[in-house]
Amino acid sequence: MKKKDKKMRSFKVFSLIVGSLYFFQTFQVSASEFNDKTVLASVNGEKITLGHVVSFQRALSDQYKSMEDSALFEAILRQLIQQEILSQEVDLNLKKNKYGLENNARAFLSNELIKKFSEAEVSESEVKYLYAKFVENFINYTEYNASHILLSTESKAIEILNELKNGSSFSNLAKVYSIGPSGKQGGSLGWFGQGAMVPTFEEAVFRLEVNQVSEPIKTDFGWHIIKLNDVREIKAPSLEEVTDELILTARQNRVEKEINKIISSANVVYSELEINHKIIRNEKLLDN
Repeated sequence: MKKKDKKMRSFKVFSLIVGSLYFFQTFQVSASEFNDKTVLASVNGEKITLGHVVSFQRALSDQYKSMEDSALFEAILRQLIQQEILSQEVDLNLKKNKYGLENNARAFLSNELIKKFSEAEVSESEVKYLYAKFVENFINYTEYNASHILLSTESKAIEILNELKNGSSFSNLAKVYSIGPSGKQGGSLGWFGQGAMVPTFEEAVFRLEVNQVSEPIKTDFGWHIIKLNDVREIKAPSLEEVTDELILTARQNRVEKEINKIISSANVVYSELEINHKIIRNEKLLDN
């Protein structure tokens, strides 16, 4: 038998074993008796429980959580069994493994605390307070919608401008003659505010009336013919429009506050050793 066939057969048998373990538990234990300690599989004496499966599921992204329940259950159990089999082959006495496990445990526990802080409910009064501060600091501004035709020489720009004056379509000319990336979109630059464009270009836009076309304008990019399509005033959005962002901000503020409180109360003592920071690259320190 070829090696590939052996691997496929082993995989099928492995999947069958995992499925059998799951159904065995289903038939042997009543629903009311299921708990985090319910054993779903045993790998060389090490138990994999329902608690392990649920904890694994909890950390998944929404993409995986949207899977059908039985498929998700089987996939997680299979993954945990595989991880347990492989992990048993690792020497826990090796320094690199010891410190790696300690770092991972530290990161997991600290992230759990941060998650706890971030999931706390945000009151309506908190949201209204943040909105009031947001509106207080919001400065209304103007946005411009413009198109341009970018050309390499002034003479070519004058030629195109004359075609526009004779009734040619700005968009069509931009698609044919503009050397800028916006040419494919008929020269459209979309909406932009003050400071988004180079000063010379911006000043020319500010002088235009809606639907007016500029004389050729020179910048470091070349010669521009600009058309102002529209102008709008941007004011502070309504409370309803920014509620989700304000809730997120409130939670972020709370996390930062709680973390700072805990850190400030901790007894941290730094050693007074003088260390050459280049030692951070010396991975030989982790050799046994």
